[in-house]
Amino acid sequence: MTAPSRVFVPSVTEEDGGAIGLGVFSSEETAWKVLRRFLRKSHLMSLKRSDLVIWEVDQVGEDGMTVLTSMHCRDCPVCKRRTFWVDLDTFSAMCTGHSCEAWIEESTIEPGIIDLGWPPTRFLKQAENLEDAISELNKIGAQLEAAGRTPDTVFTSTLEE
Repeated sequence: MTAPSRVFVPSVTEEDGGAIGLGVFSSEETAWKVLRRFLRKSHLMSLKRSDLVIWEVDQVGEDGMTVLTSMHCRDCPVCKRRTFWVDLDTFSAMCTGHSCEAWIEESTIEPGIIDLGWPPTRFLKQAENLEDAISELNKIGAQLEAAGRTPDTVFTSTLEE
């Protein structure tokens, strides 16, 4: 068995600055799975950032490391829980908690347009900028609050595991 030429390292950073490594993986797909699964529980911790880094094996210096993604944690505009992970490099955001699943991403069809949605009600919309997209998701959150929903109430389109 040959050793991998690169490894994928997911990690999260707590509000107090402490880093939590989630493992070292030979597959990008496995590293993403581990990171996404961990982020589903981000509302239980005080996290501010997550990273997925590629390390080239036997490489000396800063060329040995490539940051694949850095995401910052925010309160979700819909469910109001701290589970909304924003990646400004790829211009995407997603609520990772089972409570919501709201998302925002740059359109792959129309350059300069932002797609957004909330899967539990199959809500899909487009906006011209990130602020408008977040505003649209805030409206959904306000409607849910007006209907009596709280951040502790689960409302999702996926089945519980």
